[in-house]
Amino acid sequence: MARHRVVALGGNRSHLESYAREFAADPRCELVAVADESDVPQYREGLNRLLAAELDVPYLTLSEALALPGVDVVVSCVDIERRSRVARAVLARGTHLYLDKPLAGSVEDARAIADAADAAGVVTQMLTTVHAPWAQEAKAAVRSGRLGRIGAVHSDMLMAKGRPGTVPAATVRREHGSDGTFTHVAAKRELFDMGVYPVALIHWLTGRRVTSVYGVTGNYFFAEHAALGIEDFGALLLTLDDGTVATACCGRIGMPCHPQVGERRVTLVGEEGLATFTGSDPHIEIYNTEPVITTAPVHPNDPMQMWSSTARETQPPAKDRRVSLQREERSDIAAFLDCLDSGERPEVTARDALHHVEVLMAGYESAASGQAVSI
Repeated sequence: MARHRVVALGGNRSHLESYAREFAADPRCELVAVADESDVPQYREGLNRLLAAELDVPYLTLSEALALPGVDVVVSCVDIERRSRVARAVLARGTHLYLDKPLAGSVEDARAIADAADAAGVVTQMLTTVHAPWAQEAKAAVRSGRLGRIGAVHSDMLMAKGRPGTVPAATVRREHGSDGTFTHVAAKRELFDMGVYPVALIHWLTGRRVTSVYGVTGNYFFAEHAALGIEDFGALLLTLDDGTVATACCGRIGMPCHPQVGERRVTLVGEEGLATFTGSDPHIEIYNTEPVITTAPVHPNDPMQMWSSTARETQPPAKDRRVSLQREERSDIAAFLDCLDSGERPEVTARDALHHVEVLMAGYESAASGQAVSI
């Protein structure tokens, strides 16, 4: 018998496409509904109802779903701009909460979530890459001390999706900082959406807080980002509270730019050595007479190839020239459920995720001013 009754907030064309299915597939869980606020836009309600139909569960309003008997877990993947309000409504019911990344679109909203979680005394966790085998191997290297004191860290999260090389010639973008808007159909703010991964990883690996941020952003690859006036790439130079220096590169680089989903890696520089850990290794390369994939069908509502639901419609060609050798992987959601069962603290809670938002917002401020920003 399932130990957890789960409500999923959001719908298709969001990460809930995968989150909800993973919760539903775990024998510890029973997915009882897909839900959202009662006044969401019609297009969003339609996408939510579509996911509910695919999962064969009812679609309810948020208040209806939270009133269902025995619901003790909510997975939330609503629009960035609504995350704080929705999370606080869930936490007020004393319900454990699994959160999409990033936590919220402002430091104030993120702090409100962390404070509500602390007051409720429930378990929260935000999606990161910390449970991936390569990240766990990096953490083991830090703990072992074999590299000596770590003085510098570099992390990349570069997503190989979308059709690059479409930015109009001579496009030069000046950062104006975050205006609180992150939800767009065609593209995402990539310092925010991809940058949270290396920022969270650096925070988790070192156990240190960031005190200074220098950031740059730009449009280098995609016309969709340029048309919206948002960045497709960002880089951060971070100073941690013990003097460690960290750097992060993040963004979307285009489908043909990497033989798999993209570059996911971290390099640790210690007094006794240097080591790099990556999601691509170990792997084998396969060469044959098949043409190299340079393009993929473009879905009009998903030109950046963000969602599996639209991929099912366009059927992009598979990338099969690099094959990663399988390593045992503990999924982020399974780790969250393990913490519910054991009573252990998750690796990345809402309180941890608040600091990630502080760093990312400082990155936007720095990119706009050209100056380092202190936290």
